[in-house]
Amino acid sequence: MIWTARYDYPAPPERVAHIFADQAFALAVALAAGAVSPQVEVSAEPSGEFTVTARTVNPATSLPAQFATLAPGGLEIRQAQVWEAPGPAGERAATLAGEITGALVRITAQIALTPTPQGSQLAVDGEITAALPLLGAALEKAAMPAALGYLAAQDQVLRRWIAQELPADPPERSTQQSTQQSTEGWDGCQHVDHEDQS
Repeated sequence: MIWTARYDYPAPPERVAHIFADQAFALAVALAAGAVSPQVEVSAEPSGEFTVTARTVNPATSLPAQFATLAPGGLEIRQAQVWEAPGPAGERAATLAGEITGALVRITAQIALTPTPQGSQLAVDGEITAALPLLGAALEKAAMPAALGYLAAQDQVLRRWIAQELPADPPERSTQQSTQQSTEGWDGCQHVDHEDQS
């Protein structure tokens, strides 16, 4: 199952990347997503390439009852975001690789952080695949709330962190959020998900 998400922020890519590279931020996101005893780690510095890894256990309440036996102890989610060094305009690119081990689901995504007149936009284009042939499509759909829920938690925490730092912005930097979103999902971002037709 393929899905996309778009988030607009009133802060430039450099500031957003520095927040992403803060281990305290990664921990706050995991907790906001409902994780129990999360383990997070950030390697390297935000001025160049850096990697954010996380291992969390989340309640399996998002899974339908027929899949509950696949994750009796909850959804163990392992993921890594590998960020490239900034480009000439401050833009960033990253890859996300993760897996929900109890449910045999893999999550991959390409992430782009680009400057906008209002600040920056985070674009996530991802795919969820399940290892069970007969139940794959249903399991992928069931795992979607966990993937989007984590991104929604990241969005909410990031907005709080940006708001706390906004007084330090240069006067010419606009602090208004972009209003270019054409549709909004339950998590407040523009996102589209659809099944792979292949």
